[in-house]
Amino acid sequence: MIGMNASFAVPDGVYLLSHSVGCLPRDAEAVLAKRYFRPWREQGGNAWPGWLGEIERFRGALARLVGGTAAGVCPTANVAGAVARILDALPQRAGRTTLLLCEEDFPSPAYAVQRAGQLGHDVRFLPRGPAAEDIASWDAALDGSVQAALVTHAFSNRSARLPVADITRLARSRGIYTIVDAVQSAGVVPIDVGDWSADFVVGTCVKFLCGGPGAGWLWAAPEALAVSQPRDVGWFSHADPFAMDIRDFRYAPDALRFWGGTPSVAPFILAAHALEMLLAIGVPAIQAHNQDLIDRLHAGVPAGAIASARDRDTRGNCVLVRVPDTAAAMQRLAAANVLADARDGCIRVSPHLYSSAADIDRLVAALAL
Repeated sequence: MIGMNASFAVPDGVYLLSHSVGCLPRDAEAVLAKRYFRPWREQGGNAWPGWLGEIERFRGALARLVGGTAAGVCPTANVAGAVARILDALPQRAGRTTLLLCEEDFPSPAYAVQRAGQLGHDVRFLPRGPAAEDIASWDAALDGSVQAALVTHAFSNRSARLPVADITRLARSRGIYTIVDAVQSAGVVPIDVGDWSADFVVGTCVKFLCGGPGAGWLWAAPEALAVSQPRDVGWFSHADPFAMDIRDFRYAPDALRFWGGTPSVAPFILAAHALEMLLAIGVPAIQAHNQDLIDRLHAGVPAGAIASARDRDTRGNCVLVRVPDTAAAMQRLAAANVLADARDGCIRVSPHLYSSAADIDRLVAALAL
């Protein structure tokens, strides 16, 4: 057991909603006061160099999380916006008219993919269910008409993990761009972009990274950056943001070409701090802790009640538990002060580094299956 409960402001009761919003680090307000409000109060416009340094701190921490370099990381407001910018930035190629995604992808980035139809693309879906976990399905779908594919590392409901390394390697061999959605895996499943052949990885810090809303991110491979020309740009997309030559726009040589106009600062100060906390523990240790708790939950309910992925080696961090009556089950959980949500006729829960075996036991008792 990691025992990090004291380091996070965990709501009263049993908190099993980190797949939605991760818990706030207890010292987050002090960190924000020191790194954001104090410079603003004392320096005004001269706070910018320090603030930009804080964003570099975020980029460095995020790079360590995914096994890349800071130059490949760009802060974003959210995942859907990142996906839209990426698709818009890629070179259009004759015959590459299809965008591929899965019916189980989270809707928000999938909406961004579908709207890319305005660029003249068709959208094709891999069906809901185990097909997306089978590389043979991707082999059949990744044909010469595909421009780009959205690949979800871990589905948000069923929590199945896809064979990202195999999928991205196959796509790259066929000249197909890939965007990996790591929203439900970052922070709870080790990621090393060096083991993947992904062109882009996108995510957010609001969930298992415990960094709050507003701190999204994208990572881009050097080869993908070399051909990407975003249209949604601003002065912070410039190779020299302070050159101020209105007739001379030049893309930043790194992932910041996706950045845009004047950036938000506060969300990335909070997120950098949370990332550093998690990195100090290590994602493998967090994963082992969480998966032990998931094993405990599996053992505590009837085998047929588990509707999410069961294999510890290929599942994410969420669990779907079938219940006879979702509304009644949610009422029982509320009465026991267990915080969860409902999806697909099931109760959805996710433990994290501040969760305990006692929390799982209270959940099992409240479910009363």
